[in-house]
Amino acid sequence: MTFHQKARALFILIISSWMPMTAQQSSFKKEFLKKWKNATTYTLEVAEKMPASKYGYRPNEGMRTFGEQMEHIGYAMTYLSMNAIHSKEIPYQGNLTDKDALIDYLKKQFEIVRVAVEKMDSTDFEKTVSFWAGRMTRRKILNIAFDHTTHTRAQAIVYLRSQDIKPPQYIAW
Repeated sequence: MTFHQKARALFILIISSWMPMTAQQSSFKKEFLKKWKNATTYTLEVAEKMPASKYGYRPNEGMRTFGEQMEHIGYAMTYLSMNAIHSKEIPYQGNLTDKDALIDYLKKQFEIVRVAVEKMDSTDFEKTVSFWAGRMTRRKILNIAFDHTTHTRAQAIVYLRSQDIKPPQYIAW
């Protein structure tokens, strides 16, 4: 094999190993944004299902109220993702039993994450950044924020069921 043939083979090997990584990075952004849109819709439907008079409902002492659950979802998504997307924490300033204000807060928080992710270059997701739980990729931090939203929303669904309220149809993918 000549030098040029070896160089060409090496070039093809490098390009072929780079292409799947690039496709993976761009597909993460696309897939995350689609899942985030569905999570936004589903979470807001859960929040809408609970009557305003029940936003102060708590199943047991020591548990959050339904309104506190909604606030926690909103706050945690920007808190968890701030290192990945450079968002700022936006604490809720209103009454934790005010359904309309909490739903508006959730919409704003979901939008902050969506807009920030849309603005990111696809290569940024694999960059490692500081996080309170240790250094990790931006992709992993965004997945943690997504998982936390899912986890807390599932708890809120139990609150709905305990009040004999049928939850909205699940939106997954």
